[in-house]
Amino acid sequence: MNKTMLIGRIVAAPEISKTTNDKSYVRTTIAINRRFKNENGEREADFITTVFWGKTAETLASYAKKGTLISVEGEIRTRNYTDKQDQKHYVTEVLALTYDLLESRAAIALRENNVHTEEVMLEAEELPF
Repeated sequence: MNKTMLIGRIVAAPEISKTTNDKSYVRTTIAINRRFKNENGEREADFITTVFWGKTAETLASYAKKGTLISVEGEIRTRNYTDKQDQKHYVTEVLALTYDLLESRAAIALRENNVHTEEVMLEAEELPF
């Protein structure tokens, strides 16, 4: 069974690309914090290349931005290729089957504008209760 689940933040704004057969895809990197801190007390992250295809890629490119918190379910895939200097390269990446954005558009907008949620004050008539 090949099943992978990731939760992390998108490193760069997803950009849609097309194959020669006009199929949409997005290749992006997701930063995933490690569970434990290192000996210096710092939390390290792993950077996982993730590929989205078709409609999934198109909706991701429309709604996600750099820094968006995302959960991804997919499969680990490996491939290799030879470059122009005849050097062989091996690639491991996640083929995303589904994803969920784990924060609202409002939270993304607040983060982009460097506004902290404790600084947001609502007037009495704006309260939902």
